[in-house]
Amino acid sequence: MLKYMFSWLESWGYEAQGGRDLRIDWLRGFCLFAMTIDHIGGESFLYVFSGRLNFYISAAEGFYFISGLTLGLLASRQTLLQTLERTFSRTLVLYRTAVLIALGFMALSLLGLKVWYDPWDRKQNLVEFVAGVLTLQNGYNGSEILGLYVLYMLFAPLAFWLMYRGRTWVVLLAAGVVYGLSQAYPQVVGAPIASVFKAAAWQILFFGGMVLGFHRQALARFWAARPRWRDALGAGVLLLAGLMLVGHVRGWFPSVDQAVLGPAHTEALVWPRLLLVALYLQAFYLLVTWFWRPLACGLGWFLLPLGSASLWAFTWHLLVMVPLYNLTDYWALTQNPWMGTLLQTLALGVIWGSILLYRRWRARVL
Repeated sequence: MLKYMFSWLESWGYEAQGGRDLRIDWLRGFCLFAMTIDHIGGESFLYVFSGRLNFYISAAEGFYFISGLTLGLLASRQTLLQTLERTFSRTLVLYRTAVLIALGFMALSLLGLKVWYDPWDRKQNLVEFVAGVLTLQNGYNGSEILGLYVLYMLFAPLAFWLMYRGRTWVVLLAAGVVYGLSQAYPQVVGAPIASVFKAAAWQILFFGGMVLGFHRQALARFWAARPRWRDALGAGVLLLAGLMLVGHVRGWFPSVDQAVLGPAHTEALVWPRLLLVALYLQAFYLLVTWFWRPLACGLGWFLLPLGSASLWAFTWHLLVMVPLYNLTDYWALTQNPWMGTLLQTLALGVIWGSILLYRRWRARVL
């Protein structure tokens, strides 16, 4: 009976078919789903899935980690020159999008429309602000999130150069030292860009993900040769993650919550939070690996498009707030969690639909 049950559970697992890893798209789609819910705001029943910025990991940590992981995965299948070309092209796209978000939503705010951020301060010098946006020293309405991504991408070529030459340890050492300095002497490693998070601390997620992605095949071979250790450690990770989740909900670990929750701890990515982020990143990856079939059948139709068009989804999650905030009395309506859930679901549907419509249009044109 147990043998049959284990065989049945194994049939749920993810089977690699070459090319794009759909688990990564699923997880990135979930991050964008959670980010959209948290950023739109209002009362909603959907926060049970996102944590409402009050859990041990947020969509932001997943976003930066998966961005680095994806970059590393692509690099592992390309030459150094191809990787550098792709990195440069992606950096330009990210920079352009960050600038357009800042300036575009600033213009909407000047027109009197409500956006995600508070109204743009008209007392600011417009020329200085625009110059700051172009140099990433200023941001507005979420452009800072992409600005930090751009900063990391600027250092990615050096990291890849080292990894292609077998010096991954240098990348890990540098990332570890910078992170350590960000915790002990944050003033020493400040970054001259506008950012919601501490750049020197959060880089450990991006470059850690990049290293894991680049060496994924070697890691897969290592664990494939040790299936019992792999499965035992995986089960332990899921059990610990489940225990911490239940403990957080029931208030069993107040000292842990005090040490890792809140804007200050999140922005600085303090080491206890980093450990919990690592735990949950691994737990989520194990979940989609071991239970891929039910998760893909149940939510893949929605999350995979979001994850495979992440920059589009990120931009549109800012755009959908404009009609929500200006065509409705959003904050009054969403005092009712049923209405908040409905409006957030509508916004998510618009983002998802825009991706499908764009792809259909592009397929016809090309």
